[in-house]
Amino acid sequence: MMSTEYGNIPEETIDAVLHQHDIVETVGRYVHLTKQGKYMKGLCPFHSEKTPSFTVTPDRQIFYCYGCGMGGNAIKFRMEIEGLSFPEAVKIMAEESHIPFQNPGAKAESPQDRETGRLLQAYEWSEKFYHFLLKNTEHGLPALEYLRARGIGDKLIDHFRIGFAPDRWDTLVQFLDKRSFDLAEMEKGGLISARQSGDGYVDRFRGRIMFPIANRSGKTIAFAGRILGDGHPKYVNSPESRLFNKSRVLYNFDQARSAIRKQRQAVLFEGYGDVIAAWEAGVRNGVATMGTSLTDQHAAMIKTTADEVLVCYDGDNAGQNAALKSIPILEQAGLKVKIAMLPPGVDPDDYIRSNGSERFVRQIVEDAASTTKFRLVNLRRGYKLSEEGGRLDYTKAALPIIAALNSPTEREVYLRELSTEVDISFDSLKQDSNLIRQEHSRPAPGQEDPGPAYSGPQQGGRPGSSGGKGRGRGDYANKGGYVKKGNFGGGNYAHTEEDFFPQERRARPDRNLLPAHQAAERRLLYLMLQDRQAADYVAARLGDEFNTPEHAAIAAYLYAFYAQDREPDSSRFIASLQDEKLEKIVSAIAMMEGSREWNEQVLNDCIREVRKQTTLRGSGIEQKREAMIRAEKDGDFLLAAQIASEIIALERQ
Repeated sequence: MMSTEYGNIPEETIDAVLHQHDIVETVGRYVHLTKQGKYMKGLCPFHSEKTPSFTVTPDRQIFYCYGCGMGGNAIKFRMEIEGLSFPEAVKIMAEESHIPFQNPGAKAESPQDRETGRLLQAYEWSEKFYHFLLKNTEHGLPALEYLRARGIGDKLIDHFRIGFAPDRWDTLVQFLDKRSFDLAEMEKGGLISARQSGDGYVDRFRGRIMFPIANRSGKTIAFAGRILGDGHPKYVNSPESRLFNKSRVLYNFDQARSAIRKQRQAVLFEGYGDVIAAWEAGVRNGVATMGTSLTDQHAAMIKTTADEVLVCYDGDNAGQNAALKSIPILEQAGLKVKIAMLPPGVDPDDYIRSNGSERFVRQIVEDAASTTKFRLVNLRRGYKLSEEGGRLDYTKAALPIIAALNSPTEREVYLRELSTEVDISFDSLKQDSNLIRQEHSRPAPGQEDPGPAYSGPQQGGRPGSSGGKGRGRGDYANKGGYVKKGNFGGGNYAHTEEDFFPQERRARPDRNLLPAHQAAERRLLYLMLQDRQAADYVAARLGDEFNTPEHAAIAAYLYAFYAQDREPDSSRFIASLQDEKLEKIVSAIAMMEGSREWNEQVLNDCIREVRKQTTLRGSGIEQKREAMIRAEKDGDFLLAAQIASEIIALERQ
């Protein structure tokens, strides 16, 4: 039952962890919950919201957010809120409750794993050593005074575990050697360097303020060293190693992840100091690329927790050019992008120290510009708008940027701004913009013009229309019975999930409708979660013949769960899945309101509706519906009407 990916953690351990960690107490550490009937409600910690949609059910020991769909049990909550794997979450929760933990199914450690473990330990000790030297020795005093002068006080120093490497050759070498670390292994891992003569080792970082770089789990895997005073290079990073790949690591991602997930936005900086200063200013979702260019891997990493990125690079030419290059990388990852507009030559750290936290948040973060606005501002710097030639050249360069926008409203806003800037009439600019759009939409030589895209059925009762007196598409093109009523099993059911869960309809009137067979499948799974006999009945008569693959998988897991002689337990069942998509679906089904009572008639009605969908697919109705839609898009409404008549006849049969 347990996935081999997570190791074979004993069932007794998972049961004990769930028993000892009440869902309300676990969630309550992070979310302010208020009682509403038999539920507890609060603001979701996984996405930003103003109206509570995050719900905890004490009697079922699960949580579910109706806003973002996150759901599960206490283990799942700790996994998501702290960024832990399943074994890590179970181990931590077991230790908190003094439950013996073992994972006999975990793979035996390979030599590479053991080397990784030694390096992680060495980095952890080195981080603490550098931090001690900064805070408690004369060597670190100049660095400590420098940091404080930059507005980085002791609280921030401790929070970001900042340290100092003395300007000596072998301080860290001796520290590691005395603790019996293999120095050749430490050199390979990037902590120290080999002497040029090949005889012995020296410290890689000397006379530098040390910023630990952590992985997603918060374990130190590298350092960035900033020289104290003037010198070159200003920053030095650890070399790439078994632990560290700068193209795949973002500074402060481990600490910022929860804020990024909640706000669905990340603020992207260039340097460590910017992240730390912004953190003190209240911007807790900041990360940095550590002096390297933004990569596709960085963008994909951000996409796991955010929908939007605010790029907050330095205001100099290099920073603005880097911001410009970051836009397509982030957009290709599916992220919405905004750009912070800093004054020329000013970096975020300087701005905060000169203008204060409140002004930084209000004027730089909250008033960030769209990518179009940023491109136009950046473009304008290269032209002399005081000269007629400069205005014309700028206009020619700006129009393609504006014309590329899909929204007519956005195009009009920017065209009016451009009209004011260059003193050219709005109508002229709009005409030129439309010509550019027409040019780009013109088919390539040898290709047919497909004509205007079909924009949906029109009014007037034509075939395919939902208006007029004739039979509209809403009657004959009903995909799977979203609206249409049908009589099955002796009862008249609307083919929506809410007819199976009437209480849910009253609680959430704008809930999306589901096809009839999906609603029936969810009703079956809901009853199967509550009662083992219901699951046995469905297993004998339907088995895994669910139309929705995820529902079929959940049913199979439920059969196996009960085969282990287990009693109904939604929380424990969710823990056995260890598949995020299935966990969310089960959580949503378990949270539904509806009678837990059932009889054979109720189950038979649902089973009949599920099987009807299979029959419909076998009869060719689905293919005919697709053909009808294609005919509508091609404008052949006579053919669409003929196919609709065939669909009606098949449905009657």
